[in-house]
Amino acid sequence: MQVLRLIQNENMKLYKRKMLWIMLALIVASVILTLVITLKTSDSHPDNWKQTAQQEITENQKLMNQKGVPKAAKDQIAAQMKVDQYRLDHNIAPLFDDTALGFVDNVIGTSGLITLFIIIISASIVSQEYAWGTMKLVLMRPVQRWKVLLSKYLSVLFNALLLLVFLGILAFIVGAIVFGFKDTSFQYVYERNGIIHQTSVFTHFFLFGLSHYIGMIMIAAFAFMVSTLFKNNALAIALSIFIEFAGSIIGSVLAMFGKNYVKYLFFVNTDLMQYIEGSPSIKGMTIGFSIIILLVYFIIFMGVSFLTFEKRDVA
Repeated sequence: MQVLRLIQNENMKLYKRKMLWIMLALIVASVILTLVITLKTSDSHPDNWKQTAQQEITENQKLMNQKGVPKAAKDQIAAQMKVDQYRLDHNIAPLFDDTALGFVDNVIGTSGLITLFIIIISASIVSQEYAWGTMKLVLMRPVQRWKVLLSKYLSVLFNALLLLVFLGILAFIVGAIVFGFKDTSFQYVYERNGIIHQTSVFTHFFLFGLSHYIGMIMIAAFAFMVSTLFKNNALAIALSIFIEFAGSIIGSVLAMFGKNYVKYLFFVNTDLMQYIEGSPSIKGMTIGFSIIILLVYFIIFMGVSFLTFEKRDVA
């Protein structure tokens, strides 16, 4: 109960800051911008999607027969042909951009903006208490230090979940109002390891959100650790943003040079969707392997944070 009260207190402090409301406004703006881009660039979906899909299969077959097409490109074309054929065989329309659920699918792709917000919150929720001189007042209460730090981290995760849910609900409402549900597909089809899979589009949204949320948990823990270690939110923000948005590129480059240790880096394991609706970019990686790696790093990040916070003197 004491931790819950501390979380409520952290949330109240966060909601009083303009930063969170600016973040909410930016999320609304991103949805509106996605809507404008969709209306401007996306043509209305064809009345006869089956005919269009059959034409795409025919054109892709011609590309497959051409010389000089790289193997990687041929693999992608072959996968798309399998998906198109599966749709035709099972009468499953594509997830068009100008439908309610197609719009939601586009919008959730912008959830990296929320990750950026969570990095900023995670990096500042501890360090700013030191900067403002309020940390001493917080620790004067008859509360164990670990509970204070835990409440701050749980507050970050709670608000990360709220922002993700807010984005999804807002996208659904806007998509429903503007596009409606005519010709909307409620099934999601994808190819993984040469096999075609079919699932509910809502399951697809949930798994995408869950995977992204796990990534937020990890990057928030990293930013939290750096912020607690150095009491410097600028350093924590800079390092976390670099790892979040450049980590996958770094991992791919190292993998190209045959560096086997790359699969042990935490930022190449945060995208669990690569196992659900795709295949890992680095050989030797499985979803079980990635979960173990993430757990180990999480324990390290939080362990360093708690040990540092417990031992640090507050002037």
